[in-house]
Amino acid sequence: MNTVSFGLMPRTKSEAELLSEGWTRRFVGGPPRLNEMIQMYQELGFDVWLEPQTQEEFSEECADCTLALMLFRVIYTKPLERGIHGK
Repeated sequence: MNTVSFGLMPRTKSEAELLSEGWTRRFVGGPPRLNEMIQMYQELGFDVWLEPQTQEEFSEECADCTLALMLFRVIYTKPLERGIHGK
């Protein structure tokens, strides 16, 4: 999982790339719910990937909400890959 870092930053992977790699978009949020959801998905046995939201994902009224762009992250998950014996 990538570390939660905040601020204005570009995405590291596109939505299409993540979906093609087996990731599922699950949740969009900011602290403290973001941290709670990361922990919950990990406890449920998922690998977690975070990406910043893009301005295009906000409604027109919120397109200039810099604070939201800095704090909100999109959580993607996929099942943890297990070895031959489930370990």
